[in-house]
Amino acid sequence: MIQVVLIARTGKAYLANGIAAFTLDKEAYTPYSQLTATVYGNFSIQQFAGIYRVQLLLDGMELHFGTVEKFRLVQENGTSYVRFSSRGLTALLLQNQLEPGLHTAMSLDKLMQDFVTFPKEITWESDTDTSNYLFVKEGTSMWDGVANLTYKLCGRYPFVYHANEIRMHLPETYRNFYVGADTLLDMGMTADQSRIYSRFSMADADGTYGKFQENDPNAAALELVRTKQLPLDRQYLYDPQQALVFRRKFAGRGLVSYYFDRIGAVAADLGDRITCSGIIENAPITHIRMTGNQNGVRTRLEAYQDEFYPA
Repeated sequence: MIQVVLIARTGKAYLANGIAAFTLDKEAYTPYSQLTATVYGNFSIQQFAGIYRVQLLLDGMELHFGTVEKFRLVQENGTSYVRFSSRGLTALLLQNQLEPGLHTAMSLDKLMQDFVTFPKEITWESDTDTSNYLFVKEGTSMWDGVANLTYKLCGRYPFVYHANEIRMHLPETYRNFYVGADTLLDMGMTADQSRIYSRFSMADADGTYGKFQENDPNAAALELVRTKQLPLDRQYLYDPQQALVFRRKFAGRGLVSYYFDRIGAVAADLGDRITCSGIIENAPITHIRMTGNQNGVRTRLEAYQDEFYPA
């Protein structure tokens, strides 16, 4: 059973029967889940004046817990409904900045505990691995700090697991989903070449270009000519070339993707694995899109093939 929970200071409203439409979106390179829904019910005009959190449950399993971005309650022709959009609490990491400068002995635990006090629902992978230092540029968000630290320690890009858990590594335990014709509505492949660059160049300490360059063989194979010139990125002084390697990898996110649309609500999470015989095997799930309306519920499971996945 799918339930929408609307949470106000005065209590919670559990709504299931009146859900007219909803969309839940979770993606490996987006640091929060997104939920939109329209729900009918017997609502009073002031019932949700103090609403501040939204939750989505599937058979009691939490799929989303987030802030209220927009909310509307309408009464017309003897009926009432609410329509809202919500982002997972981890979106708050994009809305808070780190103090600029050099921070020593930085770990994920320290990063998440020493700078901003977030709601208790935001958790993170327990990891005591420590970087010698983390240099923070002016205007750097907390999420960018997490991404910088994750790449420095693990060579990966972080993602949000469950509803609001920040992870640097793929989970060691996961669910396996095997898809076949009996459970599929459709399947397909997509390619996104819009973000890749053929060459990144970065200045050295005295502003001279030419020493640090990174070419993308994918762009060369596609005969794309896109270049980018960057000032010296002091976040990567431990290995300046990695500033360009990271940008090349991140620009190629979601370069190729295989998707599988399944009937019904699927209790999958980012980092779970999907297999489709002859196409992909044990690939990490990197994008989940669940939609529901008068025609029923369907779930799209997607697996990227890019510089960070499926490694």
